[in-house]
Amino acid sequence: MNSLHSKIFADGTEVLQSSLLARHRFPHAFSTRIGPGSGTFDLARPGESLLGTSDEVLRANLARFSRVLGLDALEVATARQVHGTAIVDGSLAEAAEADVLVSDAPYRAVAVRTADCVPILLACRRTRIVAAVHSGWRGLVADAPGAAVSHMESLGADRRNILAAIGPAIGVERFEIGSEVADEFVESGLGGCLRTGSPRPHADLFDAARRRLLDAEISIDSIDGAPCCTSMDPRFFSHRSDFGRSGRHLSGIVGGESRKTEDEHVD
Repeated sequence: MNSLHSKIFADGTEVLQSSLLARHRFPHAFSTRIGPGSGTFDLARPGESLLGTSDEVLRANLARFSRVLGLDALEVATARQVHGTAIVDGSLAEAAEADVLVSDAPYRAVAVRTADCVPILLACRRTRIVAAVHSGWRGLVADAPGAAVSHMESLGADRRNILAAIGPAIGVERFEIGSEVADEFVESGLGGCLRTGSPRPHADLFDAARRRLLDAEISIDSIDGAPCCTSMDPRFFSHRSDFGRSGRHLSGIVGGESRKTEDEHVD
């Protein structure tokens, strides 16, 4: 598994990308909190910023993120996330409540918002079907990543050809949980992702995401990402560290035919 690499554009916007997805020419990005001019890159849904970011700025930020993917702002599909396993096609996402978005359209990205939860981007090399998965601890216990892989397969993808990139999320050192949540991890087969010995248990969400992908028969060689803690790394928003007053990241990917991204265009 390779770490995601940082990419900083001329205007100062910083994102993380997967070498694996880039090699197979899937435009994608995991945003950071650093945007144009090194400003705060809040990508919350307009009208819902917990930082008080104006809708005008939120729309401008979304447009900037879209250009990173080689798209227009209206071509990035998101849904209202509810910490479950519901799946929606990107063309229907805006009015839906879902945590897994899928698409094979060459001019549309599917994306999820996070601020400590785990974002996962999936792509089938053969069919060019892609998915964006939002997985907090509830989504991991319910196996949202496995549901996404199975749905992609139902659309014609082959899990042997699926690539995955796990994005930044709160790390095990900072993700303290209660005993009732720990019990749910154990009951769902994720007991190995718990760290005990402190007054309260801690959960390793990155390891849980990796295990869910391996359980879904995604090869370890087809998974990118390494633990990168949103609570400890100042490049990221953290719902827990910011006591709920946090911005939102977007993690998005474009499927369909191979597309050029911003840095590949000649001005």
